Amino acid sequence: MRAATLQTFLHLQQQIDNSTEQVVMTAHPSSTSTKVGIIKFDNVAFSVGINNLSTYQSSGKFVCEKEGLYLFSVSIYSSSNNANFCMYLNGNAISYTWIGYNSNAPSSMQNTGTVVNALQLRLNDSVWVYNNGNYHVVSGLWSTFTIVKIK
Repeated sequence: MRAATLQTFLHLQQQIDNSTEQVVMTAHPSSTSTKVGIIKFDNVAFSVGINNLSTYQSSGKFVCEKEGLYLFSVSIYSSSNNANFCMYLNGNAISYTWIGYNSNAPSSMQNTGTVVNALQLRLNDSVWVYNNGNYHVVSGLWSTFTIVKIK
């Protein structure tokens, strides 16, 4: 009976530890790009609880190290009309975002597209953002990728 009680306690303690682990990151692209492919938000402004940060910065793929419920927010600033990007989970597109502007209004030549997703991630799941065309993605604080583990 004691072994079962200890095992139950250890299991409950592990659940509490998992639910209180902090994972947070906000990053921006360090250079403006017009390439088709993964958008690398490699200029990390803030991060907590991510051990493989250098791998993320070089690949552009966030790999889950701690299971849980995550909130992802991506905001892309572009001067390309009809620019679009996707968020992927393990190779499957989970959202599409289009960025357009009114070509008759010269003051609105740049616009921002934003998507927010809540995802239940398992260990080693990967999430990334993909530029679907030769669309202009502006670097610096204009474009942002934020990840927060909420549970």
